[in-house]
Amino acid sequence: MTAAARALVPAATARSRRPRGRHPHGIRVVVATHAVDAVTVASEAKPVVTIRRAVPKDVPVVTRILAEAADGAVSTQSLATYAREAAVVDELPGETPEQLALVAERAFPTPSDPPKVVGVVGLLLDNALKPMEMKLEKEVGYVTNLAVDGAARRSGIGATLLAAVESTAGDYGCAAVACRVDVGNDPALAMYDKNGYEPLQPRALRKFRRLMGGLYAVAGVAHLLDLLVLDSVLPTAAGAPPWALMDPTQRLCAIAWCLAGPVAWLCVAKGSATVGDLALVAYGALEVTLCVACAVAYGAVGGDAATGAVGVQVAVAGCALALKPGRSPGRLSLGKELRGAGRGGVGRAGEGEGDDGVREV
Repeated sequence: MTAAARALVPAATARSRRPRGRHPHGIRVVVATHAVDAVTVASEAKPVVTIRRAVPKDVPVVTRILAEAADGAVSTQSLATYAREAAVVDELPGETPEQLALVAERAFPTPSDPPKVVGVVGLLLDNALKPMEMKLEKEVGYVTNLAVDGAARRSGIGATLLAAVESTAGDYGCAAVACRVDVGNDPALAMYDKNGYEPLQPRALRKFRRLMGGLYAVAGVAHLLDLLVLDSVLPTAAGAPPWALMDPTQRLCAIAWCLAGPVAWLCVAKGSATVGDLALVAYGALEVTLCVACAVAYGAVGGDAATGAVGVQVAVAGCALALKPGRSPGRLSLGKELRGAGRGGVGRAGEGEGDDGVREV
């Protein structure tokens, strides 16, 4: 079975959520966790959108919506298998499913126009089902298979489904969500950007970046104390003279080396991920450069220092690369931290969102 066939099955308890007010497109939004909890809200012949768990009766229409969005990229049989597995049948109270799916059901308050499923989104909670190359932690839910019926697009349903699945992820204890989007899907990218999604940075990688920034800061302060107060142990171990005997150029290089650590930490703490990475690389490059200069100037003693510095930086770079998510050809990996996880609720959906395709099939 393909990855698409393992991506829907929404999550939540048997609580229904109250309407959150009028939608920008005149839709009244109601969120329900099970079909039996669905609430109907009529208002001046305007459509009512109910977000609920997918159930077995939804399999045919969910399969059709996903097949339409996939546009032949995935077989209908695989999508049908996925839809059947995603449909909730029985779930014990307090149980966390491996995956879940939500559907958007739209209805007008007229007897001749019964409710109709017009959108779907999936959420993967089990690490075994998440894309391995993204290196997602247990507390990160993976949003997948966001698709809206062609006749219902550009009406805010995609953004409403996205908000609902984020709320559901929070209900199951997720601290963040992640997804992948086709590179050329500009409307979808705009929707995710509007809803706070950024290029994916695995939590483990962010923790490692902060760890290295802190270690470099401590090292810089220690080196400065050693240089100015103690006996310049590290410089003399590399063959350089102690602080008292250094010429102005040597002193400038030594001070730059000491300050580079705290500066790298500050960039990691206050700057973007790119700024932090560049600062850490700059610190490592400066340290290696100075050790190599000692090797050239002072021979074997400096060479030993240079070898040690290069070894440390190679180990640091290796760890960072191991934690970095792999690339998926033609797709961008995005992520979002969830605020107030577990509180439920759906926010207002934006206009003109990119709900025109399957996010992963």
